[in-house]
Amino acid sequence: MDLYLAIIYVLSYIGLFTVSFYMINTFSYYKKKKFIGEKEDKTVTIIIPAFNEEKSIAKTIESALSSNYPKEKLEIIVVNDGSSDKTYEIAKKYLKNKKFKVRVFTKENGGKGTALNLGISKANGEIIITMDADSFIRPDTVRKMVGHFYNNQVMSVTPSMGVYKPKGALQRVQQVEYYVGIFLRKSFAVLNAIHITPGAFSAYRKKFFEKYGGYDVGNITEDLEIALRMQRHNFIIENAPEAVVYTIAPNKFRDLLVQRRRWYVGMIKNFWDYRDLFGVKKGAMGMLVLPLAVISVIFSVILTMYALIKTLGDLKTELLLLNSINFEFTSIFEANWYFIKTSFEKLFYKLFTNPILLLVLIFIILLFFYMHFARKNMKFEDGTKLSLLFFVALYSFLFSFWWILSFIYAAFNKKVVWRGDKWKKE
Repeated sequence: MDLYLAIIYVLSYIGLFTVSFYMINTFSYYKKKKFIGEKEDKTVTIIIPAFNEEKSIAKTIESALSSNYPKEKLEIIVVNDGSSDKTYEIAKKYLKNKKFKVRVFTKENGGKGTALNLGISKANGEIIITMDADSFIRPDTVRKMVGHFYNNQVMSVTPSMGVYKPKGALQRVQQVEYYVGIFLRKSFAVLNAIHITPGAFSAYRKKFFEKYGGYDVGNITEDLEIALRMQRHNFIIENAPEAVVYTIAPNKFRDLLVQRRRWYVGMIKNFWDYRDLFGVKKGAMGMLVLPLAVISVIFSVILTMYALIKTLGDLKTELLLLNSINFEFTSIFEANWYFIKTSFEKLFYKLFTNPILLLVLIFIILLFFYMHFARKNMKFEDGTKLSLLFFVALYSFLFSFWWILSFIYAAFNKKVVWRGDKWKKE
């Protein structure tokens, strides 16, 4: 066995161990956990930073206003970060609503972090919830998240994320990715190892910002940085899987590429800045979760590249073989049947002789259970069969491409921007 193939086997088994460990850990937790329930004993401020969000800002504010949290304990703050469209004008229309107190502020464009920090400075709530201007919640989302602040060490609570009305291959791939994220985030919470609080909708104690400072305005992934900062100070980040939030996912390849490049370059830089979180002192997070997050990226890229190179090699061999007989088929039907028959035979043979393909099959089965877990516990209504098909066919290649590009950007310190025309300020 050559060294390259040996590395593939080792990485494959590490990946299988990881997902199996998270699955067993989470299921064990659900068997013995006590339901925390919904609570409304704390004052809450929802902060919505917005830059050129005229298409979605009204729906986002309406979504926040639909909350069944007590009227006297919830306020909504919208911060317009120097938009050049009608975002500010649309937001101001909600100042006179009679359900919740709404305040709207505007400032020069300075980036999402500056908008969030302004909102925090104006907030009256004990709990700060940051909400993206293209995200939407269910009426009970806030109550279910507040219920997880069960002691003073819990500084943040994360929700379950879903794609809002997914259409097309790219959004469906992201839908499955979010379903997997729901399961993993609960697993990380059990280990007190959540290392990202989604910017779309996450809750924090205001006193953390007052003592340790606001968002890092120069950080391109501020939701990752704030979570790592909490972990550095030994606080708890909880997860409320029953609290559901929907976000509008990119539906164009370029927009998705820009988003993932920012996420992954930000992850590389933040992991380096917080490298003290790796190691024995941070328990399961430092010894297992963070190292495996890095290893899983390496594993995915190497395995995908290996599969691609091997497939192209097999295709070349097949074409050379056919060329040796001058592609002599009696009909198009015979040619098509030949390719289908040989492809099926090779796949069936390799499935039971090649450990890598067998592991891939196991991963797909585990993925199915992850999705079932998400749909059952979060009561998502979207169909998943087509989404799973797109995910299996496309995700490994997209994921590897995003990471390879991100490594290049990070290595050469290239400028990374936000989504298209959103938050131009860098």
